[in-house]
Amino acid sequence: MGKLKNKVNELKSEFNDWLYDHHKTKASIGYVLAILLSTVSALTFAVGFNTFMDLGVAVGAGNIQYQKILSGGMSGLSQVITLICELCGWKTVAEGGTLDEHTAYAILYFVLNVPLLFVAWFGIGKRFSIMTLVNVIETSIFIRIFTVTNIPFLKLIADFTVDNGGMLSRALFGGVCTGLSSALAYKGDFSAGGVDIIAYYIGLKKKTLVGSYAVILNGVTLLVFILLSITKAGWGDANTAASYVVGAFYTAIYLFVTKLVVDAINTRNKKVKVEVITSKEALGDVLIESFPHAATKLQGKGVYSGKEKFVFIMVISSDELNAVMRLIQREDNESFVEVMPLMSVAGRFFTKPIK
Repeated sequence: MGKLKNKVNELKSEFNDWLYDHHKTKASIGYVLAILLSTVSALTFAVGFNTFMDLGVAVGAGNIQYQKILSGGMSGLSQVITLICELCGWKTVAEGGTLDEHTAYAILYFVLNVPLLFVAWFGIGKRFSIMTLVNVIETSIFIRIFTVTNIPFLKLIADFTVDNGGMLSRALFGGVCTGLSSALAYKGDFSAGGVDIIAYYIGLKKKTLVGSYAVILNGVTLLVFILLSITKAGWGDANTAASYVVGAFYTAIYLFVTKLVVDAINTRNKKVKVEVITSKEALGDVLIESFPHAATKLQGKGVYSGKEKFVFIMVISSDELNAVMRLIQREDNESFVEVMPLMSVAGRFFTKPIK
């Protein structure tokens, strides 16, 4: 098993070396992989949104029209704007209108993302903006196509979820889908659009986790959605008002789960401190030559062995950890290594720029 793993790593290294000398091929492969990742991300969000967040039709054994859960971001803002339109007299197809809710969401989702794409273009990176636009377009299309009305299997999933867990299950599954969608986009060095662009921009500038910023920005949208929903139902209806307030707690669960999933998968802005105790002084030079980070060297003596030891302290991104560990094992497999997660880092720390 170890020989096979070494062979795979060797082939991977040779392939990366070949790509290094073929820039256009490397760029083309990068875009193809990014588009595939974007498609999976958009599909995951659309299915989660239509199946768990905004069902759009009566579901469950009782065939009941269940309360919506605010999805947050631009999709959540689309829900808010649609609700405002309904308060102003707009009617859905089911109510005798000309436009169904999912089409309205899809259109609003795209339109609301356009200004933020300009922020991404000038504030983050051109490739980031292009791939984010691709993701937004795909999400707008998939939201319209992959509905519980068009896809019977999604209707079965929605029915089962409602009958075996209700709002809590919807919030949990919806949060996983949305978090996975955003995290997949972040892995490809782009975003799922909307609030993710703002959260990514702030996280990039502050060099910290992005999930918390998305939750804060979504909180305002949630508050507005609750107030509008109660207004639509009527402030005199205490039972309905209470149901929307309780619904806000389920939305909070959804947002919390989304944050957990995003921060668990998106390791770009996570930092760890690596301490290496070794007898090979040259290991420090190898580390700083292989990674774009500085290191601190301490010199001491082993208490038990009495031999001269060197301690190298280095702060790296979490997504660099596996490569660092492989390098240390290759250079000195008798070294002792400690890895400690860090909440934040102040000072000069190199972060790979976004294209």
